[in-house]
Amino acid sequence: MVDLTPLWTTGDTWLVPDGWQQGRGAWGGLVTGQILTSVLAKTVDHPDLVPRSLYVAMVGPVMVGEVAVAVEQSRAGKSTIAHEVTLRSPEGAILTRATVISGRRREPTPVSSKVADLPSPPDPNLAVQISLGAPIAPEFTGQLDFRPVNGFPLSGSDELLTEGWVGLGEGSSETLTAPIIAAMVDAYWIASIVGIDLAAAGSGIPFSTLDFAMHFPAEPPALTAAELWTTGLWHSGRVTGGRDGYITEERTLQAATGELLAVNTQLVAVGRGG
Repeated sequence: MVDLTPLWTTGDTWLVPDGWQQGRGAWGGLVTGQILTSVLAKTVDHPDLVPRSLYVAMVGPVMVGEVAVAVEQSRAGKSTIAHEVTLRSPEGAILTRATVISGRRREPTPVSSKVADLPSPPDPNLAVQISLGAPIAPEFTGQLDFRPVNGFPLSGSDELLTEGWVGLGEGSSETLTAPIIAAMVDAYWIASIVGIDLAAAGSGIPFSTLDFAMHFPAEPPALTAAELWTTGLWHSGRVTGGRDGYITEERTLQAATGELLAVNTQLVAVGRGG
């Protein structure tokens, strides 16, 4: 089991922990969780302001060690507020630029509480937990629990889809805060890599996420940490299109009780530039 919240800071210097790498830099979910943690620290006196959307331009890898965190309020309206979050290296290089929009609850309308028409998550007891981690997978995956159902990396499948359960392990004390949801929606491997055949890939094909956008469509269920991580969260990801070596993927994350916690899109660069 693992808790993520102690890895993040509300201050202006983030000590990026070792053991959470995804390639050269930190796992993207760790980065998005830090971004939201920084914004929530600025709105702590306004609990009615809830994160509604997150956009991150991932300019460069966030390396282990000290990273400078800057949060600036860019707009404050009657019902919404926008913050810009920038992460910089010790040398001052920009690593990420992010926008977080938080909003108060609005008056109900006939469409304001539309429920997503998604299939209910399958029985988690039918999925088998697997062991991941370096060197066969990014280092951070060894910290999480995975029970994949469809779409295995480097399987050469024609169906670019990933589905499965993911969690922090029984004993974690985390609940469904915005930073935890943002981290967990990025836990699974990208669907693009499912279509690569390991035998034909040779030395491997590089993948990198260039941008990350997500929304929080539903109120998280009031599950205790024990209830939450006994089953974990249901992930579904698919490729929606691509050209010139740039692929768009869409992911959803659901609670075991069915609530749609996150919708996430990512632009993925595949292969090396010419």
